[in-house]
Amino acid sequence: MEFLSGVPAGGTLFNVAAIALGGSLGLALGRFIPERLNDTIFHCIGLFTLCLGVGMGLKMQDAVAVLASLVLGALIGDWLRLDDRLNGLGDLLKARFHLAEGPFTQGFVTATLLFCIGSMAIIGAIDDGLRHDPTLLVTKGVIDGVASVFLAGSLGPGVLFSVLPIALYQGGLTLLAVHMAPFLTERLYTNLSALGGLMILGIGLNLLGLTKLKLCDLLPGLALVVLITVLL
Repeated sequence: MEFLSGVPAGGTLFNVAAIALGGSLGLALGRFIPERLNDTIFHCIGLFTLCLGVGMGLKMQDAVAVLASLVLGALIGDWLRLDDRLNGLGDLLKARFHLAEGPFTQGFVTATLLFCIGSMAIIGAIDDGLRHDPTLLVTKGVIDGVASVFLAGSLGPGVLFSVLPIALYQGGLTLLAVHMAPFLTERLYTNLSALGGLMILGIGLNLLGLTKLKLCDLLPGLALVVLITVLL
């Protein structure tokens, strides 16, 4: 891992490369994977995501801060129509690159949320910026790479295009961490992780087809939980 430590946002670069490789394999091999098996693996990813979200959410300590951030974030996200805008971005990319009909936007949105939200993305990016330690993001990259094989096989090329917001999001967090070191306390880590866990729980429910939550609308909560935790 030492060779990545000296590279700015090296963990994010590895993560993006793993998703691109896994997604490419999924597109190439998808037709050879029986739909029955692909659906089973897809649901397994949903179950794993569900359990991961529950585990993270159970570590919640500042329930008031997390709940307030979630609710206020949802109000802001709905007002800004973030979910509609992200879906619109997926449709725009689909039209821009003249891609075939299929669940492109669903793949783009699902992969973007699945790979961006969560403690590994947040804490990993922060560790990469603060301590120049990409270990968490490398681990996340391996997991995301495997998941992207089956996501791309099921949902198509939209999964590949998720590397764009992932690179901006995780790379931005890494750069932000360099300048916010004095404020990144253990309490803040815990609250970010708990809120991320609730969002991951929602992703798992959506992947299993149990709900159709507009999770993009909740994203402002990640910024609000930082502000509320610092103020409380």
